[in-house]
Amino acid sequence: MRQLFSLFLFVSLFFGCSVKLPTLQEKQSEAERLSHLLVSLSRDIDRSEAKDLAKSSIDYSYELSHRYKVIASPWLQNTLVNMGIKKRGLCYEWAEDLLKFLVKKNYQTFTFHTVTANEAYMNEHNALSVSKRGGSIAESIVLDAWRNSGKLYFTELKKDAKYEWKERRGLYGILPPK
Repeated sequence: MRQLFSLFLFVSLFFGCSVKLPTLQEKQSEAERLSHLLVSLSRDIDRSEAKDLAKSSIDYSYELSHRYKVIASPWLQNTLVNMGIKKRGLCYEWAEDLLKFLVKKNYQTFTFHTVTANEAYMNEHNALSVSKRGGSIAESIVLDAWRNSGKLYFTELKKDAKYEWKERRGLYGILPPK
């Protein structure tokens, strides 16, 4: 009986953890920061598109965390998905769902890229990057919704200290081939 109680307590704590939702002010601040970073890609970037892309990326990443019923850490989420306890929430699913959402917006001054790090290894990681229209990943911004469990991580791809990204074309069949 004691073991059953301990298991119940562990499961309750384990599944009771959830991602802290940001305040409206925090989301707006992050969207402004991302928008400025997007505009810095090129003087050809449409500022209203940059604002929309920033806000949409941040908002939708949080929406995905709600849909995936994300709990604390991304690695824990992966474990639960791989065990069949949760349905979605692996890094490639975050990237694919975010990409599908953003592509529908038909941005004219941006190009999306699917990127990967550590391809074919157990710690393989997938995300998106965005560049100016026709640009390459070398001059792009990584958009990684998985890394912080729905709080969109973004930085210049070349400044991402955690991963060494490379382009992985055709990963989701959403983007046209180059």
